[in-house]
Amino acid sequence: MSLFRRGDVWWYEFWFAGRRIRESSKSPSKTVAKGAEQKRKREQEAGFNNFTYLRHERIRTFSDIADEYFDAYKLRLPQSARFAEYAIDHLKQLLGSKMLVDFNEAAVIQYQNAPQ
Repeated sequence: MSLFRRGDVWWYEFWFAGRRIRESSKSPSKTVAKGAEQKRKREQEAGFNNFTYLRHERIRTFSDIADEYFDAYKLRLPQSARFAEYAIDHLKQLLGSKMLVDFNEAAVIQYQNAPQ
């Protein structure tokens, strides 16, 4: 656990899984920097141990996720957005009401076997 100052901003540095993590707290407060460091360590540990269970993400429907994806896709690749919209609409017709938690091998097989 190491805090240091660069200009007016506090930075933290620690080692995790053999890697040095060195990031800005983006704050002039040492207390805030200490909290940011502890939060970042918890995030690293949770991700390392595959403990990133986010219930609110798992209960979203495919339609919600597909809409978000398409919005981002249009910004990145506007020239092919028309085809993407067609493909996503097709997927939404078949899988739109399913929640993310319901996606498994059986759901993929059901989609593959559905009449096109």
